[in-house]
Amino acid sequence: MPQRKMRKVTRACDACKFKKKACTGTLPCGPCVRRKVDCTYNTTYHRGVAVSPPPSFPRNNTPSSIDEAPAQEDATEEPLPSRASAEVTEQYWGPTSAHSFLGRAVRDLPTTTSNVIASREDRSRASATSIFLYGDRVAPEVQLEDFKWPDRATADGLIRRYFEFAAPTYRILHQPTVEAIVRRLYQSNIHAESGTSLLTQSGESTASRAIVLLAFSTASMFQVDPEGRMRDADEGGWRVSELYYIKADQLLSHETGAPSLESAQARFLMVLYLVSSSRAHKAWFTLGTAIQLIMALGFHSRRPRRDPDSVDLIQRECQRRILWCSYTLDKYLSVILGRPRLWHDEDLDEELPARVNDQDLTSTTIQPPKRDCMMDAPVFHALLARILAQAAKEPYVVSGISSREEISTIQTLCARVAQWQAELPPFLSGIIHPSSLIPSFQRQLTVLQLARYHVLMFITRPLLLRNYGQIWPDCDPSYRQYLSVCLTAARDAIELILTFVRENQLFHAFWYSQYIAFNALSIIYIYLIQVQRGRIFHISHNYAPTSPDNRSSSLDEAMLYCLSETAQYHLADATVRNAPSWKYSAILQGLRRELERLGLRLHSDGSPHAPEGSNQIGTEQDGQDPSHPSYREVRGLDTVNAENPLAVSSGTPYQFPGPQRASEQFLVDPRTESLFDLFAMDKDLMLDFWPQLDTLPISMTPSTGS
Repeated sequence: MPQRKMRKVTRACDACKFKKKACTGTLPCGPCVRRKVDCTYNTTYHRGVAVSPPPSFPRNNTPSSIDEAPAQEDATEEPLPSRASAEVTEQYWGPTSAHSFLGRAVRDLPTTTSNVIASREDRSRASATSIFLYGDRVAPEVQLEDFKWPDRATADGLIRRYFEFAAPTYRILHQPTVEAIVRRLYQSNIHAESGTSLLTQSGESTASRAIVLLAFSTASMFQVDPEGRMRDADEGGWRVSELYYIKADQLLSHETGAPSLESAQARFLMVLYLVSSSRAHKAWFTLGTAIQLIMALGFHSRRPRRDPDSVDLIQRECQRRILWCSYTLDKYLSVILGRPRLWHDEDLDEELPARVNDQDLTSTTIQPPKRDCMMDAPVFHALLARILAQAAKEPYVVSGISSREEISTIQTLCARVAQWQAELPPFLSGIIHPSSLIPSFQRQLTVLQLARYHVLMFITRPLLLRNYGQIWPDCDPSYRQYLSVCLTAARDAIELILTFVRENQLFHAFWYSQYIAFNALSIIYIYLIQVQRGRIFHISHNYAPTSPDNRSSSLDEAMLYCLSETAQYHLADATVRNAPSWKYSAILQGLRRELERLGLRLHSDGSPHAPEGSNQIGTEQDGQDPSHPSYREVRGLDTVNAENPLAVSSGTPYQFPGPQRASEQFLVDPRTESLFDLFAMDKDLMLDFWPQLDTLPISMTPSTGS
């Protein structure tokens, strides 16, 4: 009789460890099943990363006898084969050291065709990838020999597109100065295809030429359709965009002499391009270089001027612009990647940029704007980033909500956001309908709206981790108030992003919109899961703040669920070429599967329902107003228009383009069922759930660009 192969485990359950008995390491373990006692793994684990115990038998199979010989806790676990085994990139360390959720999540992500999973070829390519690019999307392959400067008309059009559309709040450049550089590059009438001549005979600095190329690169991510509307660039456009970037990178690699303002500007433009093309790691490292240049040049310090009258005002304002734009981007990348901030408030004492439009700024004069100002949005974005930085430093963000002190902190932070919103100029406050604004102001408005939703979600989402249970009726009203703030911000963010979908404006390069959508969707799914588990009860819409248009604010669970399903499909579609979609789709699918595991199912009409005896998903009787715009958007009587799939008409049930909202739409590999072990074990959520979810690796290996 062949000897049974012993399966080694690293961790014994609490009961077996106390009795110093052999344990199978499963949940429940064999000895606890035989003794008919509760099996728990709550004891602190001190031998490396604590891995959640696997279930004692597959969920979809009948239990079989345990035929593995138990092993002692101090045995060494041998690596188990996996259909998609991959290394977890150790580049994501959030504000806590609890890395087990991250490792488990990455190991058990689905192997669906819509996600990038490490094949042997991918792993081989990853081993040859630069350490500064590991985990990023693989860029389109382009040859530097194919580079050509665009003709003058194309160059002028790209510069206009950059300033009017591609740079809403990270406005570090002075438009007349850049246009003057372009004129000088082309004024010698050298043929545009003679790229080398343009480089050697223009007399412009290396960094200045790189700035122009990087503006070309960012603008080329978008294209104008025959009707004059901005659209995503096609594959050819993305390759041209990459070629401009590669050429600029080559130029900067040969930059010599003392660093200058242009040196820092060029590196910051590289950061924006990299993050827009889903290369967050490389972007973060490059941002570090840009910030070090800014520090070396002293832009962060309000140094006394020997001769204030001789100061070039364009230079001074551009220095302030790049300082505060780098501050803003640093705060968001640090949150997204779970890394320490590079800028600290105590290190900066320079003033914010002046409120001036580029055409009113010269070397010697600053004319106050007569009407709306293009620099208002960058300044207010920086001020909001400062609030985000303060929230990220608060202990409750990591440890969860446990006392009145933390509720008071949430109240203070939310009040700061409200004060920030109250100080916005009318064209950025939402009072003026976006259609009445020029495209640049429309873009700025939506960026700031999403930024406000994100900060409110970030401040209040730890409230979702509590187990309110039987204390809900006696719970402090502040908890319910700020839970509703969190859910309202998530709902409004999704509704705004679905507006982008209707207008075909959810661009692949809009990394920020995609990140906010993921945050909002995860919050709504966690809320619905907590409701289903009885940890949180229905949040009355009476607590939800009303919208600017005074419409009814509904937090009905059916509404939230349908909104989330719709947005989840479009988020996956918009990020199809990006590495982050691998994380976003997989985690959201895992959360959605958990809702189904808890008993949530779909009616034939696509609306959710729960089994008897559970916390029911809300219906119209729960207070949902059928006249609410979101109700019509998701469940109303709309038809798909061939010309505009999201155009509103009447007569038949509404459907978004793409697969029907059914279980088949978000196929999930069975192995992802262990992704959320805390749910499966009916345990309360970890207090550091949100930081760990935030810092889940964007990608294990470089994904191929489509």
